[in-house]
Amino acid sequence: MELSTDQAVENAALAGAAAVQKLVSERNELRTRLAAQEQETAAYRALNNELRRRLLMVHQTFVEMAKGVVGDLERFDAALRESAQDAHATIEARMQWEEAAVASAQNGAPRVNGAHVNGAQASGAHQPKGPAPIKP
Repeated sequence: MELSTDQAVENAALAGAAAVQKLVSERNELRTRLAAQEQETAAYRALNNELRRRLLMVHQTFVEMAKGVVGDLERFDAALRESAQDAHATIEARMQWEEAAVASAQNGAPRVNGAHVNGAQASGAHQPKGPAPIKP
């Protein structure tokens, strides 16, 4: 009986030693995997920071570009308004000249805004430029 007890203790000790070796091996494997995952995490953090930096640069560039476009549109709008006002003034002047030509033809007294069509001023009014009236 002592022999079988000694052999059982020895077998149990060997099994325990094998179990401890397996646990140490698994622990070492887990440490290696953890180190690899920590390196991967550090690489992802660095990549994430770089992507954030680039995104901020793109955002800043977009904002500057949008400001430029808005400025261009404001300048275009001002030029368009000025052009429309000039066109309106030209149309009004042309209508006055046409009215003066019709009045001249009917009355024989060519006047536009208080001025004689031939260039003489009456009452200090400005004479707009335009075509000479047609004489009957």
